[in-house]
Amino acid sequence: MMRERDIIRRLIAHSEGGPLPHGTTRQIHIASDEDLLILAFVRMGGESRPWGIAFGHPGEDPEILAVPEGRNRDLVARMCSTFAPALLRHLRTPGFVDRPPTEQDELGPLRQVWLPNGSHADMLHHLAFAYTFTRWGADPEATLNPLGRAAGWLFQEAQRPGQQHVITATGALRTSYTFPAQSTRLEHLGFLLAWLDPELAPGERLAAAGEAEALAVSTTLDPVLERTRIEDPLDDWHDARNEGDAPRERANASAITRVLEEELGRRYRLTAQAISRLRADARRTNQGVAQLVDAALAEQWHGHTRRELFGVGEDDGRSFAPSPETDRDPAAAGARYMGHLASASFAASVLLHDDEELQHEAIARGDGFRGTIAGIRPRRVGRWIRSMLTIQDADPGPLRLREGSWVCEIGSPESKGTILAVRTESDGRRTFEVELHRQSTPSVGSEIGFVESSDHHLSRRKSHLIWSDEEPGSWLTHAHPDE
Repeated sequence: MMRERDIIRRLIAHSEGGPLPHGTTRQIHIASDEDLLILAFVRMGGESRPWGIAFGHPGEDPEILAVPEGRNRDLVARMCSTFAPALLRHLRTPGFVDRPPTEQDELGPLRQVWLPNGSHADMLHHLAFAYTFTRWGADPEATLNPLGRAAGWLFQEAQRPGQQHVITATGALRTSYTFPAQSTRLEHLGFLLAWLDPELAPGERLAAAGEAEALAVSTTLDPVLERTRIEDPLDDWHDARNEGDAPRERANASAITRVLEEELGRRYRLTAQAISRLRADARRTNQGVAQLVDAALAEQWHGHTRRELFGVGEDDGRSFAPSPETDRDPAAAGARYMGHLASASFAASVLLHDDEELQHEAIARGDGFRGTIAGIRPRRVGRWIRSMLTIQDADPGPLRLREGSWVCEIGSPESKGTILAVRTESDGRRTFEVELHRQSTPSVGSEIGFVESSDHHLSRRKSHLIWSDEEPGSWLTHAHPDE
């Protein structure tokens, strides 16, 4: 549901004729060209496997692979087998690089995969379904099975809040800017880039965005294009293949490939433009992004690289491959859920403390407050002496925090405290009594703000405890069905 602040920002953007920067800092990591792989897909309508793949690094022409018939699983498998080493080398997957990482500290720098929009990220899931356990093809264990496992991990990582490995260009632009348009139109990359075009006057951007929106950017081709430019060559390709007419078969395949190359190339170039536009943003990168990158490398080590190490040597046995369909285990599902909660809380916390606009948004939705220190007094708790702050908020808004809520000082997340009392005075002001968990020396009369403290450590701890069959609730997470 769109919040009041979001609506107001969109209205302001509309009145100014262009997007508004969201946040005072850039909230995503953008890897260097050699560490960033642009990836785009197209698929035949109704099919889940790719019909064509474009991949490459910014500043380079893409390498494009395509097959004439996207329903032919042999042709598609050979194409994916050709593509697989490029993705696996990019991720430094053991078995595909000369010096694979053998511990987490050797994984850096972070390797990113950028895609045009969410439908292309979904194709990673399709690749995982198709190839993680396949026995189809001449040697599936050489490339297709590792491709399926890597695609499955990338898709799962793409769902984790705060992750920095799999970036959709539309998602990155929406995070960085507020666009004057309906939410349903913000998944079209060409539409967003037209709004950001610096060479267009504010009055021209709406029309340009509408024109760009007419060209498909998702993994599915425009049905009119498929019907007018591909249908006849594809039918003739089938006839030539059945009749053994190799020259005619190659000619029709070339005609189909040219169309797919045009479509893939356009999706690839739009993604490269989005990266350039974000790099040109004058805002500095949020200091919390470095912590998100470290967390992403840890996730890669535990979720993908370490598992692949067990399948490299002849005597190491088969590496464990998570199912692309389900967690297969209640404990695994619970642990993943708590892990995502921890990631969401961690990402929100580390970004907020270095971005004034995110701080204002947190206060506006009731997750924090700001006021003037009206008094400071010591409070003895056992052997410790802590500072008790009386804070008066003259302009109170919504508040989700309550007595007993854990909070931390805005801009100083290590300065934690507990709200002991909340009172609304007769003149409308709101008074807070906050006990700091360590003695501090703020001055009376200074302004201070607090937001809800991150609980990511608790959620992460719960994620680990779920695996134990001796914890409360283990009767549910470790139960086995009756035979």
